[in-house]
Amino acid sequence: MTILVSFLLAGFFAIRRTDDNTNQIAYSELERASKHIADLIELVGPNDQKSVLSDYSQSSEMSFNIYNENIDKTYGHMNKKSRFSEAEKKAMLTVINGKKTTNTSSLVAYAKTYEIEGIRYVISVQRDNTLKKSTFVTSYIVSGLILLLVGSVVFLIISDFIVKPISNLTKATNELIKGNYRVRVNYAGEDEISKLYNAFNQMAIQLAKQEETRQQFISDVSHEFQTPLTAISGFANILKSENLPDDQRKKYASIISSNSQRLSTLSKNMLQLTLLEGEDTKLDIHEYSLIDQLNRVIETQDYTALSKDIEIEFIKPKGEIFVEADESRMEQVWINLINNAIKYTEEHGVVTVEVKRWGKDISVLIHDTGIGMSEETISHIFERFYRDDKSRAVEGNGLGLSIVSRIIALHGFKIDVTSEEDAGSVFTVKMPLSTKSYVNKLIVNRKD
Repeated sequence: MTILVSFLLAGFFAIRRTDDNTNQIAYSELERASKHIADLIELVGPNDQKSVLSDYSQSSEMSFNIYNENIDKTYGHMNKKSRFSEAEKKAMLTVINGKKTTNTSSLVAYAKTYEIEGIRYVISVQRDNTLKKSTFVTSYIVSGLILLLVGSVVFLIISDFIVKPISNLTKATNELIKGNYRVRVNYAGEDEISKLYNAFNQMAIQLAKQEETRQQFISDVSHEFQTPLTAISGFANILKSENLPDDQRKKYASIISSNSQRLSTLSKNMLQLTLLEGEDTKLDIHEYSLIDQLNRVIETQDYTALSKDIEIEFIKPKGEIFVEADESRMEQVWINLINNAIKYTEEHGVVTVEVKRWGKDISVLIHDTGIGMSEETISHIFERFYRDDKSRAVEGNGLGLSIVSRIIALHGFKIDVTSEEDAGSVFTVKMPLSTKSYVNKLIVNRKD
């Protein structure tokens, strides 16, 4: 509707503008006609004046006003009464006397004088405005109809190019709200609507991936909980038997205890991962000694390593190394990585924790001589609940490395993995040195 009104207003002002231009042309014609008639009357004389003016007025759309002190006569279709006001009459007399007048009336401005038998007259020509007004009204109506038609066509075109795509996008959005993540919108073009469509499709793809991940997560959680729950339920029923020997009773009770612990660990890890993935996760960043932290973690893992006759080597550079991070969170990273290295290393193997300086950065490398991983496994290693066929023989729930990856990401650090099947793996965590460590390093280098 706004577009149509705009077209009509534009058409109205265009017609008015055209009408003004037409008036200017008409006034010029009136001035020329006045001079022409005045010259003609002077030639034909007083006897033929009436017939000339009558014939001329009938064959044209003009009226002629003849005026002097004694005559005030009109020829043509205009009102036979005087067309002049008192002010105009005074102005006409001024013109007859050959003087200039300040009167701006069109009747005076375009008037011309002539003389017959020593008597001067002034003639003023007028055009019939009735036809002109009728023509203007007709032109306005026709133009309005044309503009209305053109506006309707333009509106339909705009509707097809803008409204229809937006309507399609609205329908697709409603489908998305209903949970149909397979919905897509198609649009051929390189304009802003095309960009909007592409953004919508990308959003739908991401939502579909998130939904798939959610469904997979539910499936994985159900599976991880179902296995120990089945074991607990089964062995609990066996323990009800009164004839069960004591050694078997202890064995089954131990299995129930182990699976209960597994469920507890799984629940804690799931809760922790959920908290880490929340938007409100905050880190307690402060400066601390990385070497002291790694020493503590290695000590906590010594018992597990000794049970498999695995040696833990700690290679570190000279001097203290300070980092700025959440000490508690990073301690969990080292525990998970070192514990994983021990779990997947065969008996009598070696796990190496190595700290290296690289300019303003520090790298912590955790090597193992375990079963290693394929390229396919490496590409999924940080996904929740992911475990390849070889790793399923080792106790775990597939959440440890997901937690590690999330903590590293929250700090803005980097973690890389290199591995070779049956030859071991290397997990490398890269982080910046604290300002204190960097200054100490510069001091040591200058002393050397």
